[in-house]
Amino acid sequence: MTGLRPLSLLALPPVLAVCAGLFPAPAHGAALDTPSDPVAETMTDSTEAMDAFRAKQEAVVEAVRAGASDAELQAKVDELLDYEWLATAALGGPKHYAKVCGERCGEFQGLLTQLIRANYLRMIRKAEKHPIEYVGQVAGRNGMFKVTTRLEIEKHGRRQTVTVAYTMRQTEGAWRVLDIITDDVSLARTYSYEFRKIVEKEGIAGVITRLEAKLDALD
Repeated sequence: MTGLRPLSLLALPPVLAVCAGLFPAPAHGAALDTPSDPVAETMTDSTEAMDAFRAKQEAVVEAVRAGASDAELQAKVDELLDYEWLATAALGGPKHYAKVCGERCGEFQGLLTQLIRANYLRMIRKAEKHPIEYVGQVAGRNGMFKVTTRLEIEKHGRRQTVTVAYTMRQTEGAWRVLDIITDDVSLARTYSYEFRKIVEKEGIAGVITRLEAKLDALD
């Protein structure tokens, strides 16, 4: 099932903006130990994940248009994004997370959450309208679904089609976005690739220092 609707730049990879200016994206197909890809995908007639994504995304957009308070906007964004999953994936997945961040896991996750949220809302506020096509969803492993969208943007005077896929999972009755994959580049894998290089040289302290600096730059 497909559909076209006018939408803000929220349809672009909003969380991927966290990496822009902080870390470069890794090469396509980099082999990383992150659980970001729903493999063994199978087509499904259901559109439940896609419908949930569309509803939550548009709720954030409407809240911005209505001039909602920062607290109200934060609550809307927090209903959509699974920060805990992304933080865990960014440090190599559940098997490695606690070993990497140790006593600073809470601090790391808190900073990453603030940065993702801030960039998400910043992009919505600055967005121009783009038509988005909801292509459909496929089922993967571990209860994950991939919702695929396409949109046209103008870059360097040319119109380009961008494919943005959202990995989603239903937890305790709520659908959340776990990862955002833009033209086959995964946000979770980008984080994992770059954070791992920093951790090898500086430990988790190096990652935290960079996250703090990025947050300070947003103020």
